[in-house]
Amino acid sequence: MRALALKSSSGNVLPKPFVAFVFEEFQMHKSRNVLPTVVLLFLLLAASGRARMIANTDDRLKEAELLSLLELKIDDDAIIARIQKSGLDFTVDEAALKRLADTGASESVLDAVRGAGTRQPTAGGVPAITYADVLKLLQLEIPEEQILKRLTKSPTVFTLSADQIEELKTAGATKELLIALQTAREISSQAAELITNFALVLDCSGSMKITTGSGETKMEAAKRVVTDLIQKIPEGLNVAFVIYGHEAFGSADDPRNCQAVKVARPLSPLDSSSKLELIQLVQKLQPTGATPLALSLKVAGKELEKDKDAFCGIVLITDGLESCKGDPSAEAAALLAKLKLSFGVNVVGFGVKPEENAALQAIAESGKGKYYSAESSDELASSISEIAKELEVAAKPPIKELSNRRAIKVLKPDIEFPPYVEIQVVKRGLGSVAVVAKGKYGEEIRIPSSTDKYDIEWVPKTGLAVAMLKELTFTERKVIEVKPEEHLGMIRVNGEGTPPGVGILVFQRGLGSIIGLQESKKFGEIMVVPSGKVNISVGDDILEEGFTVEAGTLHEIE
Repeated sequence: MRALALKSSSGNVLPKPFVAFVFEEFQMHKSRNVLPTVVLLFLLLAASGRARMIANTDDRLKEAELLSLLELKIDDDAIIARIQKSGLDFTVDEAALKRLADTGASESVLDAVRGAGTRQPTAGGVPAITYADVLKLLQLEIPEEQILKRLTKSPTVFTLSADQIEELKTAGATKELLIALQTAREISSQAAELITNFALVLDCSGSMKITTGSGETKMEAAKRVVTDLIQKIPEGLNVAFVIYGHEAFGSADDPRNCQAVKVARPLSPLDSSSKLELIQLVQKLQPTGATPLALSLKVAGKELEKDKDAFCGIVLITDGLESCKGDPSAEAAALLAKLKLSFGVNVVGFGVKPEENAALQAIAESGKGKYYSAESSDELASSISEIAKELEVAAKPPIKELSNRRAIKVLKPDIEFPPYVEIQVVKRGLGSVAVVAKGKYGEEIRIPSSTDKYDIEWVPKTGLAVAMLKELTFTERKVIEVKPEEHLGMIRVNGEGTPPGVGILVFQRGLGSIIGLQESKKFGEIMVVPSGKVNISVGDDILEEGFTVEAGTLHEIE
């Protein structure tokens, strides 16, 4: 093809990258009968003198540039391709989304904007850090070493504008941090995963009645700093609160004293209202009993075991050693072995004897946590403040729920299903099939259009993808929840040896054709199929015809 020298209406030669962009868009869309739109894109930009806006496709798209494309009524496919190729150079929040929608952005464009402007999971399952995250951490006066540690968990490399650099400097960023933000890095294999679950264990033993140098009792000081910690715990974190020594029975050697451990708050999300309830609970606590450290860690661990797959952490506050013949170091090690204790078992020793520090430190070391020695109320407050800052960095940010989202969530089955790969959203056209979105159990899978029809498919590790729902439309802006067992059933064909020919086939008959629903190459394998009437063949022989598959049921066929 002969190179063209193209000029705008003002006589300026259009830059080569812009010409390349138009040719690239032409090649991308020519088979989809949208050539007039691509030509319109070229002519309108040339005539308006806005060609510079997308001349360099290495530049991230600014909000003003995106608004201009919308004002020019550029084809959605072209805008989405531009967003996906170059990314965005502005904060995607509700205000920005509203400005775009008011200018004419379609739902497909808005979804592309959200996708480019929100956190993207890294290979390790940790959300990539954003510019807004870094700025917030600086404004919260999080130590820079903690921010740098957080960066090791994220592959994000920032291209900072002069204004952003100045904003970060004003917030307290050093030259070292600015360099780190703009430098490619490998994710540290030692970086702790962000936690979603957290257990706080508080000493309510009789020795907490002792008065400190500041004139308040240890219990009063603990209540004050724990209240401060609760207020600073990131919202959305699942928190359990365990107390020990809160009851006393008979004489000091009464065995019931060493069983006085209580889950005062079961593991559950902590929000602003539940923070107030927890603080009120803390204020009512009174010191009275023994110090069963090992049992308290075991009880806290059982709360965290409610979700063994979640990354978690423990903070234990005590003013003394185990008094119930338990082995808290061994218990911490046991918890580390069976839980994802990425935040570790952290121990705060408050006003303990110097010779007791080593034993408490051993608990933290066994649980891969930190030990904080606090001899006074002020040091206790300082230790708890440091833990609060660590939590701010280590806690996984809650997923922000958008009021205008359109999505489907496939819940984990309540009955046992065979292993699966993913859930996929499929759009079918005339002679074409396109997978438009994918996800796992419990995830919100975004739907790009309110008018198109979609099939929701369950994809097994072996066999064919199975349609749970067909030709579903998402006209309303809401999240639709689906249970697989309400739409899918299972079939197991038993037999000896290996099935002949093509194996086992579950199918339906269409107009002059056979529609395969599921297949297997061996007897005894569970096949997931849509509920309803199906036919089953083994090799060339029909085994069942018009067989009714009930949802949520395993059908055994001999």
